[in-house]
Amino acid sequence: MANDQRYRTFNRSSDLAVKIFGKTQAELFANSAFALFDIMTDVKTIDLHDHLPLEVEGADRDDLMVNWMRELLYLYQGSGYLLKEFQVHEVKDNYIRGEVRGEKFDPDRHEIQREIRAVVPHHGRMEKTGDRWTAQVVLEL
Repeated sequence: MANDQRYRTFNRSSDLAVKIFGKTQAELFANSAFALFDIMTDVKTIDLHDHLPLEVEGADRDDLMVNWMRELLYLYQGSGYLLKEFQVHEVKDNYIRGEVRGEKFDPDRHEIQREIRAVVPHHGRMEKTGDRWTAQVVLEL
């Protein structure tokens, strides 16, 4: 799936709004994760050395999407991981379990094109329209 079919971005002052698309909830979460790292760096430069399990909870679907994105951003900010493959094994309205793959940031091979400081809470929305899922999150740059 081409990037423009996975997500679109909209600039807002110091924030970046991201609209994400998926045929299923699992694909929507995988595409949101891909969007986060694709916005930060050239994902083609990321190798698949590390496999990390990931479980996230939220109060509802919207909160779950924000918490998922925050946890992924924390893997980069706290542990230096750049990720590019995302498998969602289970997703419910308030829980997601999956596996992410990538490697630690290497300044000789990776360039951070856009530093993301945070996923803005209370701005996440997720909904199903027809046979397609969409979500919107706001990233603080």
